[in-house]
Amino acid sequence: MAISTEAFLLVFSVIIFIGFAGNWLLSKKGIPQTLFLIAAGIATRWLGVLPASSINALLPLLSEVTLVMVVLDIGMAMKIREVMTEGRSAVIRSSLYMLLSIVLVTYVFTALFQWSLYQALFLGSIVGGDVTMVVVPYLAKRTSRTYLISNLAIESVYDSLILIIFFFVLLNGYTQQTPLNLQGVSYITSQFFIQLSVGLVGGVFFGVVWLRVSEYLGRSEYFYLATIGFILLVYVAINSLGGSGVITVLTVGLMMTNVLNFPSWTGSSKPLPMVSRNYLSAFQGEVSFFLSSFFLFFLGFSVPASTLVEPQTYLPAGLVVAVLLATRFVSTEAVDRGKPVRDRRFIESMLAEGLTPALLATTLVADSVLGASQIFTITTLVIVATNIISAGGIYFAVRKEHSLGLESLRSAAPLVKELGVMAAGLAPDTIEEWTRTVEEDAKKEAPEEVKARVRIPSIPSGDVSKATKEMRISKSALPYILKAIEKDKAAMPEGTRAYFESLEVVLLRQLRASEPEK
Repeated sequence: MAISTEAFLLVFSVIIFIGFAGNWLLSKKGIPQTLFLIAAGIATRWLGVLPASSINALLPLLSEVTLVMVVLDIGMAMKIREVMTEGRSAVIRSSLYMLLSIVLVTYVFTALFQWSLYQALFLGSIVGGDVTMVVVPYLAKRTSRTYLISNLAIESVYDSLILIIFFFVLLNGYTQQTPLNLQGVSYITSQFFIQLSVGLVGGVFFGVVWLRVSEYLGRSEYFYLATIGFILLVYVAINSLGGSGVITVLTVGLMMTNVLNFPSWTGSSKPLPMVSRNYLSAFQGEVSFFLSSFFLFFLGFSVPASTLVEPQTYLPAGLVVAVLLATRFVSTEAVDRGKPVRDRRFIESMLAEGLTPALLATTLVADSVLGASQIFTITTLVIVATNIISAGGIYFAVRKEHSLGLESLRSAAPLVKELGVMAAGLAPDTIEEWTRTVEEDAKKEAPEEVKARVRIPSIPSGDVSKATKEMRISKSALPYILKAIEKDKAAMPEGTRAYFESLEVVLLRQLRASEPEK
């Protein structure tokens, strides 16, 4: 159904304002944004502010775009080295949690409610084992155990990836009407490996191509938008070739942020230039703000009011939540039994679900899958329940803990974001890459006889306070280095900018000390 321009603008404006209100309430009052957006969707449908036809018309387009953006974000957020070292327990715990919850949800709904195997597996793949990082504000606000944040962040990225892949493998089998017997499962598996192979090969090829392009154009204005366009084009191309566009986008995302060992013919194993990554992350954040607001709003908007007042609606959702609580407890106790009891209780509280289940549930509705409306309603109620449980569970898990004084803030969400950005910007690799960038820009401005003297020595441990004794830079090169820092500061991440601003102070002192008195 076509949507008029006026209706299109109305939907976008209302969702933007509702998303903003949800974000404001989270930052000022600590109200979970997920719950607010779903409640806003229910209220908007009841008030008749937006026509349902307009919302439904946008769903197919936004589903595909959101899927690409979510998978790209997963790929860029996944640090392979970190997953292989610090994240092993998170990966094992998440794998066990997903496996147990999907199996038990499938069993309960086929045995008790006589659902078809496909329908039960769809529900399991949507709600089974997802952990969203919406819980981070609660974590930071009430605990000093910040090491749990990185562990849970790895789990959140990993389980979203696995659930998305599993869901689309199932959906592909369903659309081809493949029976889930031994022969059918064998066929689905073979098709999956074909799609996986094409997707991986395509991902590596296009990833190498774009990294080579970025060597020459990576610092150009709006290169990050060209990257998004390239990603969308690659997704469409691989899907049309019979491969998995999801795997391709994931692979390209991994290559953009990880230093990988490629054959010499690729010319470089460097990730995307830091400038482009910063702009790309910022752009993703803005787009994700709208897309996540839309899908969580859509959940509330599309659940019929009559369904919410029927007692039998809550029994299936209650059983799913019970399964998630039990499997979360079992997986945590099995994998993290060496951790303190307090940490285990904390981790067991982390079962709040968010954007990934919302996206997958709406994909079923958009594709008119049999039983999609029932799965959609259950998913909505599970997201609400798990967010409430996580908020309450965290409170009881840490109520006697002395934190770092963050309780005095109205909300820790902005603080967590700033701390994360600051830490990323102060990473040694980031500082080193931006140092090279500043040196290159300074050399472009410097006269030929000064170019060779443009060099910024590394500072031990990144401690700028030691720079006065440790750093010696040619007097003739100082003005050009300072000018390059000023030029590049706007594109630097928060921590890197703070580092170079401190460095500027040191260099200015050296420059003034070298000037003869008048």
